[in-house]
Amino acid sequence: MLVMKIAVCDDVSRELEQCLYALKAYEQIHPEFSFETDAYETAEALLSAVEKGKTYDLLLLDICMPGMSGTKAAREIFSRNPDTGIIFLTASSEYAVEAFALNAVHYLLKPFTQEQFCDAMDRGIQRKGKAESISLACVDGMYRVCISEIAFIESQKHYLQMNLSDGRELKLRRTISSLWEEIREYPEFTKIGASYIVNLSFAKKMSASCMEMEDGKKIPIPRRCEEAARKNYMDFCRREVLK
Repeated sequence: MLVMKIAVCDDVSRELEQCLYALKAYEQIHPEFSFETDAYETAEALLSAVEKGKTYDLLLLDICMPGMSGTKAAREIFSRNPDTGIIFLTASSEYAVEAFALNAVHYLLKPFTQEQFCDAMDRGIQRKGKAESISLACVDGMYRVCISEIAFIESQKHYLQMNLSDGRELKLRRTISSLWEEIREYPEFTKIGASYIVNLSFAKKMSASCMEMEDGKKIPIPRRCEEAARKNYMDFCRREVLK
């Protein structure tokens, strides 16, 4: 049996109860799962619990709340626990790009059906239980790295520097083209120019000349690549919203 720790956060009591009910219904459909669930009515309360040592496998988090927003709380929690899955709940699609820049599992529009809720939970549990990974020969040894942990890769003369979501940096002696061939099947990755491979899940925002990552790194976009980079980013966000 897979045991998961789940936090539900919504400032509207009625909607919080609806989410808890949907979660209970999902658990009844799937007896192979067991959920340990905590409920919060403010993002501040949730963040305070995490700062005191609480950890969660999955957050069901409303975006629009008084005080601290759900996206701000998610950013803080994700910086401490990058393996936490996040399903955002909101009545508007206008926050989709920001949500998926935070590597959200899903973006669930209210009001949602039980079927839509179950689809979102399926994705959350799949990410927890079946994280895809690749083996890499780095300069200091072999590493097994989860695909979802790769933020971006930069070509640096005779090396590649792989930047992971937890701040670690790995160096590889290989070409960026050979690594691109290995990971291009994953739709979250895009190649920018001759020097970068970017995981769009960690892209915070995009301008004409650069893509800013969650850690503040600005990836330069060559002029000849601007149109393709913009299209790839918007296509990625659109696919995530429709899933």
